Amino acid sequence: MLMRDRYQAARSAGRPLIGGHRGNPAEKPENTLASFESAIASGVDLIECDVHLSFDGDLIVIHDHTVDRTTDGSGMVRTLSTSELRALDAGQGERLPLLEEVLDVARGRVGLAIEIKQAPLPYPGLEEVLLATLGEDVGEVAVISFHHPSILKLKLMEPRLQTGLLEVARPVDPIVLLAQAKADIHCAHYSGVDPELVTAVHEAGGWVGVWTVDDAVAVAWSKHCGVDSVFTNRPAEIGPLLRLP
Repeated sequence: MLMRDRYQAARSAGRPLIGGHRGNPAEKPENTLASFESAIASGVDLIECDVHLSFDGDLIVIHDHTVDRTTDGSGMVRTLSTSELRALDAGQGERLPLLEEVLDVARGRVGLAIEIKQAPLPYPGLEEVLLATLGEDVGEVAVISFHHPSILKLKLMEPRLQTGLLEVARPVDPIVLLAQAKADIHCAHYSGVDPELVTAVHEAGGWVGVWTVDDAVAVAWSKHCGVDSVFTNRPAEIGPLLRLP
């Protein structure tokens, strides 16, 4: 299913899409195939992963710019070869996946949101590698980033791609930012949205996705605001709450 169709179907159903943030890190090591499979088993609509480029130019799935926190190795992702990265233990014997593997897990089952880690240290050429990797899956994913120039570049290269702008704090005018980057989704921490912002983004033809919703208060606020997608570290616990009327 195309990503925009997933969003439209959820809006028609009156509930947000439920996303597993880095899979299901409450139960499995984050950003691993086991974590993504666990999230899907919990009933999510979407899974989210983070990608970097390895030293030899492959898209490797990991959140941080270094491997120190989430693996038994050390060093910058960009300085390590794919084989070196794949040899690391990412927890419970899991390995760092390639983006192709995550695409295989998601295809035909759930939507996939891909955060490209272009800030604060951009990877030249990442956009070209990403689009080549996505191939015919390009319409079934959303690509998001804090690095807005990369989002604009991707949209100009491939208009079918659904894209989103990540924001730490509420911008002065999110509608202008979305327009400048030709982006589709305003992606914010749940505390940075309110019903008025959501209405404004909807009226401009966009969507609102929030992160990271891990407790009942955050669920209640997200539902009150009428957001379109919610990402959580605890999909098995939070998913049922989001589905309640």
